[in-house]
Amino acid sequence: MASRAEEEFAVQVGQALANARLEAGRTQEEVAEILDLDKQTISRIETGKSWPSPARLVALSSLYGIEVSSLFAPPSSESRQVAGDIVEMLEKLSADDRVWVRRWLKQLCGRLALTPTGAVRRSKPRR
Repeated sequence: MASRAEEEFAVQVGQALANARLEAGRTQEEVAEILDLDKQTISRIETGKSWPSPARLVALSSLYGIEVSSLFAPPSSESRQVAGDIVEMLEKLSADDRVWVRRWLKQLCGRLALTPTGAVRRSKPRR
């Protein structure tokens, strides 16, 4: 029986794989077909219910264009790490899309900085 820490680690890696798949623009069905697996296997891996073999981890990371080691790093809230993540995402966009995202992100950060806990203020519903 897996310990609580092992279960949490499997979920963390699964979430990292799911995020990488989505960032690569792939569906579970596509990944399953490419790797000659069934969709349920991909789903179980991404939910942390099944642990992929080392060979499968390498295949998945290669398919998603990421380093295997990135799957084991917990998400960081450090500004430098977040900035690095944003840079990686922006590099995949066109110049026009990068400008749009930068403006949007600047507005969003400005708005969130004005709220006490980062919570977005909501206007009262209209009747």
